[in-house]
Amino acid sequence: MKLRDPKYEKYWYAGVTAFIVIASALVIYLLFSNLDGVRSIFSAINSALRPIYIGLIIAYLLSPLVNKTDRYLFIPLIRKIMKKGKKEKVNGIARGCSVAVVLILALLVIFGLIMLVVPEIINSISNLIYKMPGYYGEIQAWGQRVFKSNPQFAEYFKTLSNALYKWLTNDLLPNSNKLLLALTDGVMDAVNGLVNTFIGIIISIYLMAGKENFCAQAKRMMFSIFPVRCVNGMLGVLKETHVVFAKFISGKIIDSLAVGILTFIIMSIAGIPYTILISVIIGVTNIIPFFGQYIGIVPSAFLVFLESPVKGVIFLVLIIVLMQFDGNVLGPKILGDSIGLKSFWILFSILFFGSLFGLLGMICAVPVFAIIYRLVKRWSTRRLAAKNIPTETSYYRDILELKEKD
Repeated sequence: MKLRDPKYEKYWYAGVTAFIVIASALVIYLLFSNLDGVRSIFSAINSALRPIYIGLIIAYLLSPLVNKTDRYLFIPLIRKIMKKGKKEKVNGIARGCSVAVVLILALLVIFGLIMLVVPEIINSISNLIYKMPGYYGEIQAWGQRVFKSNPQFAEYFKTLSNALYKWLTNDLLPNSNKLLLALTDGVMDAVNGLVNTFIGIIISIYLMAGKENFCAQAKRMMFSIFPVRCVNGMLGVLKETHVVFAKFISGKIIDSLAVGILTFIIMSIAGIPYTILISVIIGVTNIIPFFGQYIGIVPSAFLVFLESPVKGVIFLVLIIVLMQFDGNVLGPKILGDSIGLKSFWILFSILFFGSLFGLLGMICAVPVFAIIYRLVKRWSTRRLAAKNIPTETSYYRDILELKEKD
């Protein structure tokens, strides 16, 4: 009797299906019963791939600059020098020069910003710590003046301020010292991070130098595995994703840099204290859509209010005007219509991806959700068109039901 006899064909497929289902169930059971082991495996893999992640991010951010430097500087220059050189050789030399120049410039900019900003931030924080007892006395005196007409409230405020001061001196500062000791003990983690960053920079050099070849290999593999129509669709989605991400991330970085510079200029003119520290806080937090402005404004306003309540009010007025200018004029001018999402969906995406992936999720939430939104909208449009149903959203605003056509 042959095993694949047509008479027993259905039993054969039923047996194979049952085996696959049972095996899958066992695998799922083993995974869920050993979650700690699975987490440790994924954690080890994630730790090993961390330099790759860093290299990919660096290469992705610097690739547009490399392309422009290639096209407008080194390729024309090397063609003039090597008039008889082959195209591949000229392009290879130009790409190597472009990667080196862009990477060196990026490192110099980062180093320059660190040398410019970090000492000022340290001075601001040291000054704040030095003035903390004076602030405490001023707050206590202010509370006593306010509640002078009601001794009971004044005593309560004094007790509350004393408790706060004790917490600052007895709990916060000692714990800060412990934190510093813990950071000192964890110096190997910092060294690890530096090593990963250094390896990531080296990886980014290889990625930027041979990105066309890597992309070609990836496409070749995709066409060898999936149907041509499926791959064409995936490549279209990837291209659209790249356009949205590149425009959003580069635009957001430029916008945040402009906001930081404008904050520094305006606050310097207005005589607001801690100008550089506040400018850095506002500029960095502005990278996070929607919530970033508020995250930066709250601690900055608190610092200025400690120095001078009047300047705190001036700071709030100026920063709100600046944020309105950024939200309605500067931001849209730089970012354009790269997102195409309503405010509700922006808020939803930040909350959802932020809860799953933290700060990185909040930064990438808007472009990721924009792509998902476009794909879902395109899919629903095709489905409605196939059913001969109107695809415009406005059509569905006033209808309660849709009658089926005969």
